[in-house]
Amino acid sequence: MGLPAPVLYTLYAVATVVAALGVGIFVYVAGSFLLMRAHVAPRPEHRALREALREAMWAWLTQPILPLYYFVGRRMAPPPTAGMGTPVVAVHGYTQNRVDFLGLARACKRAGVGPVYGINYPWFGSMRGNARRLARFVERVAHETGAPRVDLVAHSLGGLVAMEYLHTVDGARDHVRRIVTIASPHAGVPWQGPIPGKAGDSMRAGLVAHAGKPVPVPCLSVYSTHDNVVHPPSTSTLAHRGAQDRAFEHTGHLSILFEQDVLQAVVEFLRAPEAEATP
Repeated sequence: MGLPAPVLYTLYAVATVVAALGVGIFVYVAGSFLLMRAHVAPRPEHRALREALREAMWAWLTQPILPLYYFVGRRMAPPPTAGMGTPVVAVHGYTQNRVDFLGLARACKRAGVGPVYGINYPWFGSMRGNARRLARFVERVAHETGAPRVDLVAHSLGGLVAMEYLHTVDGARDHVRRIVTIASPHAGVPWQGPIPGKAGDSMRAGLVAHAGKPVPVPCLSVYSTHDNVVHPPSTSTLAHRGAQDRAFEHTGHLSILFEQDVLQAVVEFLRAPEAEATP
């Protein structure tokens, strides 16, 4: 006796979605790792394969539940048990949402940092518009927690949105204590193909209008020597603008958000005394 038609249709739909996701992840990983080669230092093939597999693994673990995080996860980690700390606002990257900060939320919870909040914004929107959305979100978090300032942790395009917010929104620097950018293309990326959305030009060229301006709050820029999306590594550096730079070897664009050494560096920067957070 065969399965009922509704069950067969459901299984077929699930299989189709899984297959499409698998093809999408393969194209993303294989294509980006091949294109990266011309812009980073050579490395052994076995190391490149290992990092490609790690990038694919994290894509498989996060992307199927990405739609869920449009509805859940605004507060991703509770306040420390000892009392309210400085809230952390996580700002996601291109095509993504706050699902990418599950590792950060867990690390902050273990370290007694937070609470952690994740914003979702339309990544296809304009840089200026998303900066204003971030401003409103920060104000809501401050009102909800009673904290005078928040910390920002931003990934990829989110780093550009956060910098646009700090440089263009009145009073922004008074509401932000520190900022960490992770794998953000501050000076743009070499990709000349299409980048859909109004933020495409900023991702390609970086935030040119702010290129010579010091970062207005203590800042840590974390990046990889072999980021398969944001490269060369020099595009993420901010030391020339008064920030701290921290490079990690080999890790990929998504997997950097789950690298334990990276998460430890972020938490240590957020917890550091004022004198250590400012270069």
